[in-house]
Amino acid sequence: MDSYLLLKYFKGSASPSEKEQVYSWLANDTDGSRKESYRQMHDIYNGMALYGDGGASYMKRRSLRRRIIAGITAIAASVAIVFGLITIERNRAIDLLASKTETLYVPAGESMKLTLDDGSSIWLNGDTEIELPAVFGRKDRKITVHRGEILLDVVKDEARPFYVETFTSTVRVLGTKFEVLVDEDRSFCSVILLRGKVEAVDHNTGDVIGMVPDDLLCFEGGNVTKSRIKNHDAIDCWTEGLIDISDEPFDRLMRRFEKAFNINIIIDRPTLPAISYTRGKIRISDGIDHALSVLQLVSDFTYERDYNTNTITIK
Repeated sequence: MDSYLLLKYFKGSASPSEKEQVYSWLANDTDGSRKESYRQMHDIYNGMALYGDGGASYMKRRSLRRRIIAGITAIAASVAIVFGLITIERNRAIDLLASKTETLYVPAGESMKLTLDDGSSIWLNGDTEIELPAVFGRKDRKITVHRGEILLDVVKDEARPFYVETFTSTVRVLGTKFEVLVDEDRSFCSVILLRGKVEAVDHNTGDVIGMVPDDLLCFEGGNVTKSRIKNHDAIDCWTEGLIDISDEPFDRLMRRFEKAFNINIIIDRPTLPAISYTRGKIRISDGIDHALSVLQLVSDFTYERDYNTNTITIK
């Protein structure tokens, strides 16, 4: 029930329809909580009335100066109560919205950028699914990455740390830029820190792992490794529609191609193709055939494409 409607009801200024709302609200009080809220609001109203009136007959005997001071005090008390009610209602609304989460999915072959309610930016790559609240809570900010790849540029807020949950770990940050890749089907998750400082908590061991810029933290098959990235610019190029093929194992690169081009790729050969390159980027908008033809210049494989099943087989 709206606090302001109850105040109008106690004052006697509620309309017939508003009175009916109060009657109906009290009639459906199954656990007594509404009666208690009604009583509390009535106490608040009585306090406002007490400070607001101040006793008319007694006020007449006061000096003008005392009446002015008493009037200011009454106004201040009423304003404080009203603003207190507004704050309470606002906090309740925030807590309610923060408890409601929604799932956002970006299909393979697409990407998306969002600005979160705290001003932080998030980029979602293709075939990515995250869970986030309608608004962040008053004590922390939290999202969950179920699958896919995200890049986060988090606005610093020391009173509300930012948490990213994955199936392997929890990443805690204040203000920083980092990437998270989640591939639960292959028991793989990675965190790359581009700016600032983060901590990752391993769900299996409870270990807290600190990271500094250019650290790469990998969770794979129950093992955790930390290394340094060699090419800083390669990390977030996908937000610009590019795929960096530098220092990527062939099977992981094909996984990126699947998400970027929305296609199934099967590697049908006993060994992975060797790749002899040091640097290179592929523009996603040029298509999968162009990407594979460029890769064939520095690797030893052929491929067949089945348009009916949207499948590419690497041989």
